[in-house]
Amino acid sequence: MNENTIDDYKKAVKTKYEETKTGEFSGFLLKPSPAELKNLCLVLFDKGMCKLDQEILDRFFDLNDKSSKRKHIEHFDMDKLKPIGNFLKGNTETTRVVNLDLIAVLVDFNPRPYRKFMIGYDIVMLTADYSINESSRKDKKREKKNKKSGGILKEFKKSTISKRIALVVLPLLVFGSVSYGVKNIFFPDRNCMVWVKNHYEAVEYDKVKDKAEVSPLNQGILDNFKKITVSDTTTFFRNGNYDNPLVWYGKSPNKREYEFFNHPGLHPETGKTLKPISKYIIKKYTLSK
Repeated sequence: MNENTIDDYKKAVKTKYEETKTGEFSGFLLKPSPAELKNLCLVLFDKGMCKLDQEILDRFFDLNDKSSKRKHIEHFDMDKLKPIGNFLKGNTETTRVVNLDLIAVLVDFNPRPYRKFMIGYDIVMLTADYSINESSRKDKKREKKNKKSGGILKEFKKSTISKRIALVVLPLLVFGSVSYGVKNIFFPDRNCMVWVKNHYEAVEYDKVKDKAEVSPLNQGILDNFKKITVSDTTTFFRNGNYDNPLVWYGKSPNKREYEFFNHPGLHPETGKTLKPISKYIIKKYTLSK
């Protein structure tokens, strides 16, 4: 089995980025500045990571168990993220493996990190090649069998099949046309979403007047991301662990108050990165009310 090279990994990660940059984290990835890349790292850190992804972050940001990892990322030298931004923008074609591993985390490319890609990707390709070859062999056998049957029987089958196709296709075309019209009237294609008071709603792009309010449709955010009201009975941390927040906050559009959300990400109206709740914010802005 041939090992995949660093060039293979680089191309695969970059391809995944191009596919992902308009998805859930488009606010960070469409214009991958050092600040946005760092903010995305913080968002993923707050959501929780598997052990392997945490090791990738530890290696890139030089984190250790004794330090406050989140604060270390917050104050990390953003110049060190510039090579990643340049690579994603196409300003350079090369970058270090540690950078590629971090990108793989940000765009959820698998298998990652590179050491797993080297030995794991060929297995997938081998399986795919085997399936294709098996399918090809079966097709050839079918062709040989079909060639043996001919003459009158063959012509009869052609005539019968043509009639059957006509009988089946014509009603389908009529039904399909009617169904398409019914679908467009009663079930329109809602291909994007807008923020409405405290949640996202799916809408048709062409029917939105203010296009600046439109976000790409993301089913996870649509179903789960909500603005919430907090009080002294709100559970702010998972199992009381201050490193595992369940609430995030950001300033309102008028900057007069803080608003609270049940998931990390961007504030739906200001576009600013939401921050994880802290004991200070809880005491000053929730318990004091």
